Amino acid sequence: MYRFLMLVILLTNGIVKAEPPSSSRIAAVVNKGIITQADLMNRLRLATITSGLEPNSQNFEKIKPQILRIMIDEQLQFQAGQKYKIEINQEQIKQAISNLEESNGMPKGSIARMLKDNNIPLKSLEDQIHSNLIWVELIREKFTPTLQIADWEIDQELKLQKERDTKTQHHLAEIVLPFDGPEQEERVKSDLANLIVELEKGAHFSALAQQFSQSATSAQGGDMGWLTEDQLELEVREFLSHLQPGQLSQPIRTPRGYILLAYLEKKLPTNDAQMLVKTQQVLLPFPKNVTEDVARAIMVKAEEISQESKSCVDLENIAKSKFPSSVSRMSKGEPLSNLPGPLQEIVHSLPLNQASKPLLSNDGGVIIMVCEKKSQKVAELKKEDIQAIIAERKLSLLARRELRDLKRHAFIDVRM
Repeated sequence: MYRFLMLVILLTNGIVKAEPPSSSRIAAVVNKGIITQADLMNRLRLATITSGLEPNSQNFEKIKPQILRIMIDEQLQFQAGQKYKIEINQEQIKQAISNLEESNGMPKGSIARMLKDNNIPLKSLEDQIHSNLIWVELIREKFTPTLQIADWEIDQELKLQKERDTKTQHHLAEIVLPFDGPEQEERVKSDLANLIVELEKGAHFSALAQQFSQSATSAQGGDMGWLTEDQLELEVREFLSHLQPGQLSQPIRTPRGYILLAYLEKKLPTNDAQMLVKTQQVLLPFPKNVTEDVARAIMVKAEEISQESKSCVDLENIAKSKFPSSVSRMSKGEPLSNLPGPLQEIVHSLPLNQASKPLLSNDGGVIIMVCEKKSQKVAELKKEDIQAIIAERKLSLLARRELRDLKRHAFIDVRM
């Protein structure tokens, strides 16, 4: 439903030359509306600099078909809003830009300055936001009054949420490129291959998702939130079993289109994840310019310390006596979910007062021991929370269907 621009990087790419007035030739006709070459070029420059891509002609050509399709969708959404007399004022657009700055930790007015420094008209961003705001409002006004949520749906969702809390959850992000037939499928596969190349060069996944993904999650940079395996499409679930946090999937063909999946994090069941844990961590630091032999000797010493320690006090004292430069840190009781994903699993599986096997890090050998575990009550979802979850899901499906119908009945003439 949404496709706001998330500015996740501060630009250092330099100035991009503006297109001359002659570029106002028509790129596409959408019913009675037009998209000019100048409109398209401004959006191409906007898309590249906010996605971490070099704003050059080679990248413009790669992403031009996808950006034009997105602009056609936005034109259809804008026209639908006009038909239903949906009005968005300038103050709402300014507020949306202000929200973008705030959510990305940017000073007020920095987006306008960034666009000006790169010779991109502010109107390019405002038009994009305008279409998105209109579409969100249109879907809500058109479907919310007749949207029905039965008691059994609420009960089922509540049951699913409770079951979800007892399972491992995966934090995922996606880029979704839909297609309507074999001809479009090949083009979409090519577009996705180009995006993968840019990601390998260092482009930001969230920024690419913001610009190119055609899914409700695009507003959040493709962020799908925390999901259990049984909440995922079968095709995605099969790929997930071969991924680790921090990895990227290959393109996945699903009923929604092709999906590129980013596996961000993993967390334990909620009751375990919210458990308060106190840990003792000891680092046996490597010297500068450490050799492989020296590192191996330090890891052997860490193994000795680990085996001899029978309590958190022991761990600190024995480490200090056997390795004087060791550094100890006792954490206060904090939720297990606050720890990094790999560390969560280690701490969760450790019995009290049993040292872990030494862990190799860039800084040295690390030993962890759990000193204390305390259960913490987890807040339960309220009925209105469940209704909001179901409503958002239904509205997203209705929005996709509505846009598909608009495209089916529209006159679209691409002149490139």
